[in-house]
Amino acid sequence: MSEPRLLSITTMLAAIISIAAVSVSLNSIQAQQGETFSASLSGKDEIPPTESSATGWAMFQTDENGTQLSYSVNITGLNEITGAHIHNGSTGHNGDIVVTLSGQESAKDGNNATISLKGNITKDNLEGPLKGKDLSELVSLMSDGNVYVNVHTDQFQKGVIRGQIASGLPQTESNMGSNNTMG
Repeated sequence: MSEPRLLSITTMLAAIISIAAVSVSLNSIQAQQGETFSASLSGKDEIPPTESSATGWAMFQTDENGTQLSYSVNITGLNEITGAHIHNGSTGHNGDIVVTLSGQESAKDGNNATISLKGNITKDNLEGPLKGKDLSELVSLMSDGNVYVNVHTDQFQKGVIRGQIASGLPQTESNMGSNNTMG
């Protein structure tokens, strides 16, 4: 089998695994109470845009009393990242880091360049302009579309893929170009 064909098959398998992971994560998030936010990440949304073929998605879910925000981030097409953050900033503008989602991480399987991040955010995790503020400040920025997820690599230290956080569930790969969300 030729190397380009093997690479194409590997990329397709990574996309299928990502979609399956979205389905599993959606089921667990929908079982919780609170508001849901999401972002679809790509290089074209970076400022300035990158030509990276990497993609990703992020989901956030508030708990019922607003003291914790659970998150799940899935990155496909990168073997290693140097960090992932939430930054304040509207579409087309860069901003300060307000939450660190991850430091350096590597894909678990070199043949399947997928990195998955999961965790919880509380007011103690807020930094930069949100340091010392309530978690509701971050949730408000999410509701208004004024924060984004940014993933960094050694090659793209200012960001390789980015996605604006908005209310609702993430878009699937088949409809990323449209405004339809999964539901």
